[in-house]
Amino acid sequence: MDLNEGKLPPDLLKKILKILPPLKKEVKVGPQIGGDAGIIELENFYLIVSQDPITFTEKEIGYYGVIVNGNDVSVMGAKPTYFLFTLFLPKNINENRIEEIFKEVKKTCKKFDIIVVGGHTEITPNIDRVIFSGTMIGIRKKEKGFFPKKVSKNDLLFLIKEVPIEGVSIIAKEKSEIVKNFVGEKKLKMFSNFNKKPGISIIEEANLISDFEGTLAMHDPTEGGIINGIWEFCEFLNKGIIVFKDKINVVKGFEKVFNYFNIDPLKTISSGSLLVAIKNGYEEKFYEFCKKNKISVKFIGIFKHKKEGRYMIEDKNKLEILPSQDDISKIF
Repeated sequence: MDLNEGKLPPDLLKKILKILPPLKKEVKVGPQIGGDAGIIELENFYLIVSQDPITFTEKEIGYYGVIVNGNDVSVMGAKPTYFLFTLFLPKNINENRIEEIFKEVKKTCKKFDIIVVGGHTEITPNIDRVIFSGTMIGIRKKEKGFFPKKVSKNDLLFLIKEVPIEGVSIIAKEKSEIVKNFVGEKKLKMFSNFNKKPGISIIEEANLISDFEGTLAMHDPTEGGIINGIWEFCEFLNKGIIVFKDKINVVKGFEKVFNYFNIDPLKTISSGSLLVAIKNGYEEKFYEFCKKNKISVKFIGIFKHKKEGRYMIEDKNKLEILPSQDDISKIF
């Protein structure tokens, strides 16, 4: 099998996950496709643990490392609380750059009241750039109940914010001269700062939404964009879906850049957006809830039985939703 950059193909991942030891009864969510984090049941609370690397960019890598892992814990119903990170550094790195990364981690953790409890840092042979891998731990009290909850046919899929926030920021930073030719210097600065505003964090939104009475489950679309995120979410939930393409909020003003690189924004890394499954009948209350909390929200799909398939409606065409590689690699 020829393997591309990015996540492993789902069939291969399913195969190799079977190699791992069987789970103990206290593990309520273990390694599986579409799972953002593991969940371990303890006496008075659930322990939620996520692990993710940063591979697409070196710029602000400490910030990205904290946020991406914090997102994964938040969508499983817990507040990110404890963080560990590992840094693999190339031989030619200087001391100032290492300090910068640690300062990025410190600043981001301070903002979200996260404590760094450990990690590992080393100069690694045969690499030419920084590799950052983080582990985030969160706690959910038993009294709040187990999360995620069961999703049924005709429950609703909502998108928080727009896509692809992270992809736009990466492209604007990595290919700034090309992007400036299309959007101008003022908008280049705005798009370069998309990782901060509107931001790749969904920690605050997810922490609020997890307590809404109609929320059933959440997912953080990252590599492969919202298309891959929807497929992963459905795989995790064991559900089918009908998604309406024209309802998906895509970042405006970046169309010419996407076209230049032949990039599909729906298949481009999308940290900063959030997929939410809402119980059928709670949609109006959810809109009111989001409006009250100043959260941008859009209905984009309806869950179905798995045997009914996973499809996106584009104009009058019904297109199958399949796992996708990330289009961001086209810029490198």
